[in-house]
Amino acid sequence: MNRTLPDPGSAPILTHFTRASGRASALDNLLAILAAGVIRAASRMVSGRRGVVCLFDAPLAELGALLARRNRRRYEPFGVAIDRRYAFQAGARPVIYLPPGEAHALLPASELWRTVSFDLRRTPAVDWTFEREWRMAGDLAVPPEAVAIVENWHDVDAVFDRFDGQPPCAGVLPLRGLSPSL
Repeated sequence: MNRTLPDPGSAPILTHFTRASGRASALDNLLAILAAGVIRAASRMVSGRRGVVCLFDAPLAELGALLARRNRRRYEPFGVAIDRRYAFQAGARPVIYLPPGEAHALLPASELWRTVSFDLRRTPAVDWTFEREWRMAGDLAVPPEAVAIVENWHDVDAVFDRFDGQPPCAGVLPLRGLSPSL
């Protein structure tokens, strides 16, 4: 039997996190994703302005560093965890980290959404590799096996209350306690 060992630096799940918008809190945005059953694509901070869904390939225990208070402008501890194989089958792929000039030289404009800026020559350096980001062009349906991720137990109750005790996902996980930085 030929068996490949999992990469200890990657997770069997991918996570998508929400943040507050002008109209809604991060929790409200998570509830909207669960109610609609879809993560909507966005083009914010994406080369080529193509709408994509962004996901992290990080174990739950490492999410605290990504979701630390200093990053709250970018991410909040509210999101959805999905099986990495499901996302791959849906079209999600790891991003390509390149300096912008190299990305434009190597890829057609229609594929630049697959790249994230990476340039250690700059001061300060541009390095997002710690996110281990995956992207998918277009919207991503949320499978019933997905797990909602929230900050604390109060938020778990809010999700269950919103869906009359039956959220449209496999469960709700509070991150507080998994990481000291939350």
